[in-house]
Amino acid sequence: MDNTSAVLFCYSKAAGQLKKSFVGSRINLLFEQKSLSDLWTLIFNEPVPAIPEVLLAKEIEKKALSKFISQYEFFIGQFDNPPLVLTTPLRRYEIENLKEICDSLAAGEKDLPELIDLHGKSVLKTEFWPDIAAITDGTIYSWLNTTPKKDDKQKTDFKLDLQLVQTLWKSVQLCHGDNKLAHIKLFREEFVLKNIIWALRLLLYYDMTREEIIQNLFYVTEAPDTSDPVAGPAIKVLDYDVENYSDWAKWDYARYLNPKIEGEVWRVNPAWIEKSCAMNIKNRAYAVFHQNPNEDVALVAWFKLKSFEVNCIRTAVESLRLNVSSQDAMAILGIDSEKRENE
Repeated sequence: MDNTSAVLFCYSKAAGQLKKSFVGSRINLLFEQKSLSDLWTLIFNEPVPAIPEVLLAKEIEKKALSKFISQYEFFIGQFDNPPLVLTTPLRRYEIENLKEICDSLAAGEKDLPELIDLHGKSVLKTEFWPDIAAITDGTIYSWLNTTPKKDDKQKTDFKLDLQLVQTLWKSVQLCHGDNKLAHIKLFREEFVLKNIIWALRLLLYYDMTREEIIQNLFYVTEAPDTSDPVAGPAIKVLDYDVENYSDWAKWDYARYLNPKIEGEVWRVNPAWIEKSCAMNIKNRAYAVFHQNPNEDVALVAWFKLKSFEVNCIRTAVESLRLNVSSQDAMAILGIDSEKRENE
């Protein structure tokens, strides 16, 4: 189909799928189940496979992710020429596969590890296992042509993640008008906050210097500095006093701060910020989806919502395996007191 027809067709399908998904008021259902078998039946509405519980836990996560990817690839397949902004999000899982390949090679594994099934959409040439150079040859990952040493793993993973962020940003810049503005809103809200939380963790828990922290931030321009739309806000908070609430009171993201309690010493808490903003990002994606039925940004919003659903399913699985209470499990996701109006 041409892009306009494809967006309208896919939006109708996506809206119907969201009504059945576990991203709004139905999230609670995931955490009300008493067993992995009950969870399987709830999510997939089909007979539970006769396998040990440990394998069932893994199968639930695997099947949920595979179903999500298949649905998204179906949407992309409706476009005669899908825009880069729609195809790039799937690179996230391609990068996860590449990291898994590198880890297995570093560990001396003989067999190709189990990878996320991208249904033939991956550029990685896994048939050349264990030759990493051949696997990445001719792809955007061709710079990764040797197995990273243990000490280089973190740098390699960061470079892969940074490459994805920058590719996503470039794809957004190819959009136009209100569609572009909506894409930027979705993109910046997610990655600015990720940078801020990461910067605070490195500052408070790893005692890194300002320059060391900056070099570990995502950026989308030539370098991570205060003018970068993604790195800039995180760099600015490095100048705030982490124990002076007044420094943070007029911050753009002050609504996510841990509260100041009279008589107690206050210190900025990145874990609190992470939980506070998690549901806001999800709700922003919901708003973008409903406000842009004629634009491809709605499908990117759907992608984020369904990614959130997969994360919720994983958390529900782990809570059952580890016998964690539903309240504590939901609190991990920041949804213990979530208000779900208009969902």
